Order: sequence, then structure tokens, then C-alpha cells
Amino acid sequence: MHLRSLFLAAPLLLVACGPQTSGPDASVSLDDPQLPPTSGYVDVEAWLAKGHYKSWKCESAPHAARSPSPHGINRICNNAKLTAQPAGPGEYPVGAAAVKELYSDDAGTIIGYAVEVHTSAGKNTANWYWYERNPTLGAPAKNGSTGLVADGVGPDEGVAGGPTQQICTGCHMAAGADAAHNTTDSHDFVYTHVP
Repeated sequence: MHLRSLFLAAPLLLVACGPQTSGPDASVSLDDPQLPPTSGYVDVEAWLAKGHYKSWKCESAPHAARSPSPHGINRICNNAKLTAQPAGPGEYPVGAAAVKELYSDDAGTIIGYAVEVHTSAGKNTANWYWYERNPTLGAPAKNGSTGLVADGVGPDEGVAGGPTQQICTGCHMAAGADAAHNTTDSHDFVYTHVP
């Protein structure tokens, strides 16, 4: 069989194995309760709608943003790989993830989400997938009325990028850098480690 023929047949094999993402990371199932897909808006929103992250370690209630966060009222949930990381400056394991519910001003309604997933070994922004849908952020939306402002792997530090760099990585690369950027065991692009 020609290599090209094998490559073209590969998607058929993936479909036969069960529900998969529709984006470039087709190895991630939408039904994995511990790992959000990193294949884009449609898949991430479908995974969030299933509520898998609600079984993670979550803050008890929504709260005002902690400095320097621009997220407004929010509640953070960490998956098992993120919560298992011991305190200290070490690197989070591949598959560590956090979901931040973003709330209306009265904390009564979820209006959006921020998601981060450690996708590959290493400690720079290119090792994390960043997603944020926030209709109130005031930044240019990438997807019209959805409020999608970040959806992709961050570029390395110092590399100019689009909204993903400006909105997510520009802030998260300072996690744990000093007293102004330290919340609960902040390090490796994560500000809040939910115990």
C-alpha cells in the first residue's frame, strides 16, 4: 500500500474507534473526563457542555478576580494531573489542565470559560494550549459574537503573537515570578492550584 493511501485511510480508522475531536488533535476523545480537547472552539465547547471538569478539584464558589487577573468573577477547577503536582517550582506534567468558569457581574450565570492544558513537556508558552471565550473582555473576538479571544498553543516567550499571546500567555508566563504574581502555589503558567 502506498504511504499516501495509508494516510488517506487513517481518518476512517479513527472514526471507527469512537467519538473523537474534529480538529487536528484527533487522538483526544471528547469523552475523556480529565483532558479537555485542544482542537479548537467547537470541540472545547462540546467538552465543556458535558461538564466533565465539574468532577475535578474546584473552588467552592465563584469569587472576584485575584490580582493580576482580568477575568472578573470566576471559579477555577484543576484536573487530577494538575492537583497531583507537589508544591514548588516544578513543571506540571503533560495533561495537567485547568478550567476557569467566567461569571456575570452578579455571579449568577456562567458567561464564558478559560482553559489551559499542558500539551508537551517543557516550560514555555508553546507547551500549553490556551482557550478563552469571554464576551465581556473587550478584546477583538476571533469568532464574531461567540467572544472567542484565544484558541491555540502559545508561542515561545518573546515571540510576538496574536490574541493568544496577548491575552493568555502574556500574563500567565509571570505566574509565581514575584509577590504580585503569586496566588496559590503559582508557577509554570498556573496561578491557582486548587488543593
